[in-house]
Amino acid sequence: MIKMNNHLLIKKGAVLFLLTTILFLNAQKQLRTFPDMEDKLGTHFPIENFKDKNGKNYNPKYLKGKTTFINLWSTTCAPCLKELPFLNKLQKSVPRSLFIGITYDNPEKVNNFLTTHNFNFHQITDAGQQLKSYLVIQRFPMSFVIDKSGIIKEIIGIVNEDNSDSILKSLNEE
Repeated sequence: MIKMNNHLLIKKGAVLFLLTTILFLNAQKQLRTFPDMEDKLGTHFPIENFKDKNGKNYNPKYLKGKTTFINLWSTTCAPCLKELPFLNKLQKSVPRSLFIGITYDNPEKVNNFLTTHNFNFHQITDAGQQLKSYLVIQRFPMSFVIDKSGIIKEIIGIVNEDNSDSILKSLNEE
């Protein structure tokens, strides 16, 4: 009787382990790759804290009316360079959405970078203070999908072939 119960317990444990593993792997396929930033989901993205090329703060309603994809990046970030083709493809696939790149790099550095790299997003530069006041950047790249109301729907790590379709779907949901 005890041997039979032990065998049954082992089987139940193995099934529980497999189910847990499947759930974990399935969760990895979701767009959200920054679980410590879950508190930002469903909140307003503070575009008004950022400055345009003329040094003026954006209007808080700047993101309203269009889905928006915001990519936080750096000119010296290797994964950022690797995702550029996928970002450009996303932009071409959803022309009615707004695509913004935000970096702490200065305008001169970004302009020099853009002479040799195709990255046609609207760029917000010198954003170090604004980024630090809003979030703790653990690693680049980091991207946000913002809905038509200016609310954060998704927070994503590197954009690649594996998640491009999911991002497209999220941008087209509205």
